[in-house]
Amino acid sequence: MENNKKEAFCPAQEAFKILANKWSLIIIKELSNEKLRFNQIKKKIEGISARELSKRLEVLEEIGAINRKITKVKPVMIEYSLTEAGEELTHAIEIIHNWTIKNKKNIKINDLGDVPSKIII
Repeated sequence: MENNKKEAFCPAQEAFKILANKWSLIIIKELSNEKLRFNQIKKKIEGISARELSKRLEVLEEIGAINRKITKVKPVMIEYSLTEAGEELTHAIEIIHNWTIKNKKNIKINDLGDVPSKIII
């Protein structure tokens, strides 16, 4: 007998797969404040390797969350910023953060530690 069950598709689940990476949300947070160059982002994020940062920036650009702008001045500079979709994403992140804080006693999440009650994005 054939298995006719179709796998459920949830667009939000696909987004979470990308955003669940250790660095993606931190990069988005840093870019929510200002446009930054690669080395500026690397200095702001303790512990991220250049290779990992490069990979994360590429993925975030691919999904439309960030812009990569190359200036035509010498030396050439590459500047990263949030797209309109990336800006909207910061609001969604804040909502999820606030939900987590509000419900941390009722949900099973490994030690949240000292999570601030208000996320600063």
